[in-house]
Amino acid sequence: MDAPVRTESQTKAYSYIRFSTPQQAAGTSLERQTEKAKKYALDHGLTLDTEMDMTDLGVSAFRGKNARTGALRSFLDAVEKGYVAQGSYLLIENMDRISRDGILASQGLFSMIISSGITVVTLTNGEAYSKERLDREPEAIFLVTLELIRANKESVRKSQLIGDAKARKKKRLIEHGLEGKPYTRQTPAWIRWSESTASYELIPERADIVREMFQRTAEGEGVERIARDLNERGVPTWSRSGNQRTADHWRTSYVRKVLTSTAPIGTFTPHTTKHDETTRARRDEPMDPVEKLFPAAVDADTYWRVHRKLSTTAARGRNAKQPPKSIVSGIVFCATCGHAVTRVAKGDYVYLVCSRANMRADGCTYKAMRYDTVESALRERAHQLIKEAPRGQNTAALEKKISALQNNADGAESQMSDLAELIAGERGSPEATAARKRLREIEQYLKDTQKQLRDLRAQRDTLTTASVRDRLKAVERALSSNTDAGGTNAVLRDAIRRIVLDPEQGMLWVRWHHSDETQGITCITRHYKWKDMHEAREPVSALFPERAMSANQIQETAG
Repeated sequence: MDAPVRTESQTKAYSYIRFSTPQQAAGTSLERQTEKAKKYALDHGLTLDTEMDMTDLGVSAFRGKNARTGALRSFLDAVEKGYVAQGSYLLIENMDRISRDGILASQGLFSMIISSGITVVTLTNGEAYSKERLDREPEAIFLVTLELIRANKESVRKSQLIGDAKARKKKRLIEHGLEGKPYTRQTPAWIRWSESTASYELIPERADIVREMFQRTAEGEGVERIARDLNERGVPTWSRSGNQRTADHWRTSYVRKVLTSTAPIGTFTPHTTKHDETTRARRDEPMDPVEKLFPAAVDADTYWRVHRKLSTTAARGRNAKQPPKSIVSGIVFCATCGHAVTRVAKGDYVYLVCSRANMRADGCTYKAMRYDTVESALRERAHQLIKEAPRGQNTAALEKKISALQNNADGAESQMSDLAELIAGERGSPEATAARKRLREIEQYLKDTQKQLRDLRAQRDTLTTASVRDRLKAVERALSSNTDAGGTNAVLRDAIRRIVLDPEQGMLWVRWHHSDETQGITCITRHYKWKDMHEAREPVSALFPERAMSANQIQETAG
């Protein structure tokens, strides 16, 4: 029996409606696109489908999100599974409704729809594109291509304008202040914008909780205990501005987020969204901070004392609640590979061994050092250690370093702009390929430089000679008075970023929180190579891997 003949009146049309921002829903965008689709279906005798959800409200097509996860994706899946019959129509206002992506991706999407037997109609000009038409009039594809290129360039331009506007807004803030208007209403949960005073202000009861978090952390309590105590006391959790959902209980992750944020000392760190063109993943990257935008909830000395504690390695798992048995717990690392050092008990003695070598992993050699030898070296040479310790950098020195780094960052941005123009003008050429590789290198360099700038600017007003002197005195007292291991460890962690064990050179290399300089004290062991006694040198890349390793590797090393 022959298949029934499909009449035009039975042919279905699917109206796909999309706009980028939720605000457009309150305007005429939805109504306009809907009315155009109804009129076209009526004029051409098509049955307009009302069952399938074909609206992407507030979904961008710039990077193809609507085609990956939106209503358009559902339509494409229905076409692939045969739920949408061949010969059906897809009605769109313009080509930019289905894609604003790069030309290759958007052209591929259009071709896939057409090849599936779907006719695409652009309602603005009434053009209908089908496989049959393109076979008959291949030149029609140029109209599609030009529209897709226009849509992409328009989105790229909008993105640049938004970025430029944010940069101008931030520049005005730095030069002229708030001028009676909030820079952002997305404030930390303990800060609000006051219309009456035209300034940001602390929410008193919430600021008290922030201070409590910092004070308790400074005194040695962990974030888990703080969160648990807040829950047991029934302290209400916070919601931020807007309609964000309030958490049902305090979480350790949120307490840690507060402690590691720069907002408690009044610094606002804006973020910019970056997109990975390969994975399509989006990530927020911090920009240069704006100091003193918010009122400070905690004093700078307490903030940086907590910051230093959180930046060192803490005990984990079943050992988390045990008091340290070593004065160098959490701050001692291997000179050969940069990994953390662990304690190993053998008979009557306790040794310090590289954790990597202890696990028999490649990349390091097993060289155990007796723990009592290391502790004795630090305690017996405490006076010498403090006498020769660096005294920190004053504000003038920091400003000079910041200025030099900012010049480097500005130069990198200029190079990136030049390379981008070269790539666009020499598309597909060997020069463009080389420029693209160089662009990626400079982008990484700029990212690293901007992180250094953020760190230096954040510390500029807090690295005072007085606070450095107090911490050094505390270290000398703890080491000289034979304070118990736990107490000494707490003092050392507050002042020292890391101690690197170098068995072959018979040295302990000390890096303080307040300085980039490295200080060495002797600690002779059986692994000491006497032939090198006049050639001891600082193994920079292994001692302080942040100079030569990626952020992920640094995090792994710290853990």
